[in-house]
Amino acid sequence: MEIDEILKEIGFSEYKAKIYKTLLSLVTATPREIAKEANIPVTRTYEILEELAKEGFVAVLPGKPITYRALLPSSTILPFLEEKIKKIRMLEDEAKKLEEELPFKSLPKKEILFFQDWNIIEKVLLKDIGNSKKEILLFLRFGQPAPAILKLLEKKIKNGVKVKILGPYTKERELHIYQYKKIGCNPKVIKDLNSLPLSRFSVCDGKVVNLSFFSPLRKGVFLVRIEDNTTAKLFEVIFSKLWEDAQVL
Repeated sequence: MEIDEILKEIGFSEYKAKIYKTLLSLVTATPREIAKEANIPVTRTYEILEELAKEGFVAVLPGKPITYRALLPSSTILPFLEEKIKKIRMLEDEAKKLEEELPFKSLPKKEILFFQDWNIIEKVLLKDIGNSKKEILLFLRFGQPAPAILKLLEKKIKNGVKVKILGPYTKERELHIYQYKKIGCNPKVIKDLNSLPLSRFSVCDGKVVNLSFFSPLRKGVFLVRIEDNTTAKLFEVIFSKLWEDAQVL
């Protein structure tokens, strides 16, 4: 890769790149010498040299007139990139924090929202479970329960919220089913499913539906949150029908 491409990639303007390259060839020079060689206005040359000096790409040699010396790319570009990478990582961390806080903000009524990434999905589920006052219906795959959700369900049950849990039966997942039973949930199992479904859902107080999908291809979970009484009623009917045919373990 040519130095022009490298300088462009790290954000150098055309003038800035020309001045730095010119000074590399001249080794040391005054602003007027650089401006003449690079064919750039003197005033712009002064401004850009000051900028390059602040960023550590050139050194200022005192005297009259002031002269500048270009520092080698190996000692300037790499530290510059490291600082950029550091700032990018900081911004990435801040963006993740902001994203994680979004589910805690007021969610709009009668709205369909989509979420991806389990850390965010878990926060949405915790918020809706925490807001439940009467009944929570859960159709699960009976995988390993998330500790935070299990703890919150136990708290809600102690406060009088009824929790019904329904899901496919597999011998390997009996322990997970008993974990729910142990905290006071009312679980039932469906024994005639040939494989685990790729979806699960919950209904909180007949108002909010959280429908999630597991994607084997993407190896991730996606959540659709629906706050609508009519839709919640539909899922309650589905749950009730499955509940009638299910068995107590």
